[in-house]
Amino acid sequence: MSSLIDVPGLVTTLLGAALLAAAGATGRRMLSGRPRATQRLEATAPLEGPRMLRRYTLLRTTGPNGVPAQYDTTRPPGTVITHPVNGHPQRFELTDVPLGDGTFAAEPFDHP
Repeated sequence: MSSLIDVPGLVTTLLGAALLAAAGATGRRMLSGRPRATQRLEATAPLEGPRMLRRYTLLRTTGPNGVPAQYDTTRPPGTVITHPVNGHPQRFELTDVPLGDGTFAAEPFDHP
């Protein structure tokens, strides 16, 4: 009685089983929705809401038509901007304070 092992057949079977196991693991990983390491890092970053265009009225200013100057931006409240007033740069802080005309207040940051 001779017990001969079919080596090429055994190697082929083992390689096929390994390929099936790898394909199954990859498929489960893709379908599980499990985030990768880079996605996990992005998920822990602070979420910033969508930026909305806001119109600000620059308090204590007068535009060329005699009404207060206005400034449009998507920057968030608390941001300090520079805007020319009478030919000189002046800084204003954007606020969340709504005004009666539908704009928001931008207060002078530097008081002369």
